[in-house]
Order: sequence, then C-alpha cells, then structure tokens
Amino acid sequence: MAFYQLAFRYLKRKRAKTVLLFFVLLIVSSMILSTNMILRATADSKTAIGEKTKAKVVMGILKEDDRITLDDVEWIKDLEEVSTVNCLAKNDAFPVNFQLVTGSDSTEASNQKVSLLSYDNLENDSGFSEGVYRLVSGSYIAGDIKGIVINSYLADANQLKSGDWIELENTNGKRVSLEIVGIFLSGNESRQPEGMDSVNRIENQIFIDNSSYSDLFETEGYAKVAVYCKNPEQLSLLEEELNKYLSDKADSTTSDTLYQQMALPLEQITRAAKLMLVLTLLAGTVIVSLLLCMWMRTRQKETAIFISVGKSKASIFLQVFMESFFVFAFTVLGSCCLGNFMAGILQGFLTESGTTDISLEVLLQFKDVGILAGLGSLLVLAAVIVSLLPILRTNPKETLSKMEG
Repeated sequence: MAFYQLAFRYLKRKRAKTVLLFFVLLIVSSMILSTNMILRATADSKTAIGEKTKAKVVMGILKEDDRITLDDVEWIKDLEEVSTVNCLAKNDAFPVNFQLVTGSDSTEASNQKVSLLSYDNLENDSGFSEGVYRLVSGSYIAGDIKGIVINSYLADANQLKSGDWIELENTNGKRVSLEIVGIFLSGNESRQPEGMDSVNRIENQIFIDNSSYSDLFETEGYAKVAVYCKNPEQLSLLEEELNKYLSDKADSTTSDTLYQQMALPLEQITRAAKLMLVLTLLAGTVIVSLLLCMWMRTRQKETAIFISVGKSKASIFLQVFMESFFVFAFTVLGSCCLGNFMAGILQGFLTESGTTDISLEVLLQFKDVGILAGLGSLLVLAAVIVSLLPILRTNPKETLSKMEG
C-alpha cells in the first residue's frame, strides 16, 4: 500500500487527533494569512503614495551660458527610474500689442519688459504648486495645452481674457503671437513697492509653454529640470546618475519629504507585521512539532512493524508528512473562507484612529493564499522532521529490539 493511502487511513482512524491538528493549523494559518494581507496592503499603499507624492530631483544650471540641452533631457527621460520630466527656463521679452503694469518712471529696459517663465507642466514646480499663485480662470500649461498664463491685473489693464492673443518680441526683434489659456492671481500684487521696475512685478510675470519659448528665443537649453522618480526609494540612485552625467553644468537638490512623512507609519506597520509573522511561524512550528512528537511516541510499535516488513525511512517520513499536509490543505481552505471576514476586521483596526491620510486596502488575494501555502508547507515540513528525527536517527534493529523487550 502506498504511503499516501496509509496516511489517509491513519487520519480516518485517528479522528480526534486529526480534528485537534486541524484546529491548531487553522489558527496558525489564519494568523499567517492575516499578517501577510497586512504586509501586502502596506506594500501596495507605499507604492501608491510614492506615485502621489512625486519625489523628484531638481537639476539647476551652474552657469547661464551652459544650459541643460534637449539631448540632455532625452537622456534623462530614458533612465529607468524616471517617470516624467518638467523643464524650466526664464527670460525677458517686450510687449507688442498690450501695456505693462508699472508704477515706475524709469526709462531703463527693465521697466519695458515682461518676465517669461516657461514650463512643460505649469501646475508642478512653480508658484502654483507652492500655493503662491492660484489659477482664477482657464487652464494650466500642460501636455497639449500650449499658450500663456497671465496675471489678472495685467489682463484687466488691457481688457484681455482667456482665448485672446497677445504678441511678444525678443531683443533681436523676433515676434510670436500666443493665446491666453489661463489667468492667475497672487494676492500680493498690491503689496509691491510703487517704484519697482515692470520686469520684477508680479503683474508682468507671464508663464509660457516650452515650445513657444523656444520659438521666441531660438534656444535649446533650460535653466532647471525637475526629474520625477517612479519609486522614491530609488531617489538617491537617480540623483547619483544625474550628478555623474550633468556634473559639469548643474547641481542637484532632492524633494521627497512628503513621501518620507507618509511612508513612516507604513514602515512601522510593516515591521510589526513582519515580527508577528516570524513569531507565528516559530510558535506554530513548536506547537505542531510538540503534538507530532507526542503522537510519534505512541506509534513506535507501528514504526517498528513497518521497518520489519522492509519499509524505508523515507517511506515512513513521507507517510507522516502527508498526514499533516492533508490536514494543512483543509486548513488553507478554511483560512480562505475566513479571509474576507478577517480582512474587514483588519481594515477597521488599521484605520480606526483616523490620524493619517494613508488609505490601507486590506483584501484577500490569490497571492496571499499562495504565500500561505508556501509558508505553511515549510512549517509542516519542519514540524515533521523534528518529530521524526529520533526515529530517523535510530538504527532499525534498535527500534525492533526495544519493541521485543
């Protein structure tokens, strides 16, 4: 008779032991499943907040005449760690078909110009993302949205609105016409000194898309490049790569404070869950080993008979392992049935304080069951080895002689 048939018949014959082992393994399996669901939920949440917090490395040029080029930007975009890139440039221009807002009588060029700031995405890496400015109408410059965003005071002074076109001229006389796509306010316009030159006034700051900026100034360089990292954990690696490539023209600063603040409670939960998982595995192995050891003492006669009829130690080991594994397989099914119920309890326990913006979604997934099956199988294997170790190390003749005595 095969070892698995003997294992099944033993479990059927020893129903009380089978039921006891089932409930012990069910408790252990449920704890393994619960801790693994917590670990997976924290890992998923950490990935999600990594995308939302937008950790980045900002590369700023060292010299005005040595800018970050389009080729540099293309190289940066090809890096594996990079999610998006936001290029920034700054220059001055003359208004053509509109009037500046100024309280100065100066005839200097600085009192006849507007300040142009170009972006790939105006919503990020600008005064808008920092709360210094706010958009009152229209849209941000981003992606397919090209044009300019002007100050509300400048728009009122020239009776301009979103959709109107204005014309700008560079120092070489080249002109471009641009559509107004948005209007903004700062709130600090009235707090500026009256004698300030126009180029320095908030009202005369104009935000422009990078392609229009390049058309006007015929330049292929940027003063700053904000490089966003896919995984904030790799931010240091990304910074190192950028510094190596742009060391002669730019220096770096990193921004991941928000990620670190949000990830800290998740790391604490992860450490606690890992400790709980290790203790569960150790305690489960010890308890199951003790049960099997006690039962193996009562099976010495059975083992001696098997050895006397020629069964190998490997066959005996496989039988005992299959006995425990059959029971464990049913506990996995039982744990899965309890999984959704436990997920709801864990979800409430982890979010009941309401002191964090982090959203943990604790759900039972197939990968959780797979990990439970793997860890549980190792636990059962370790327990069986411990319980059978005395028999496996004993010479068959000694086992038989003890039984004869």
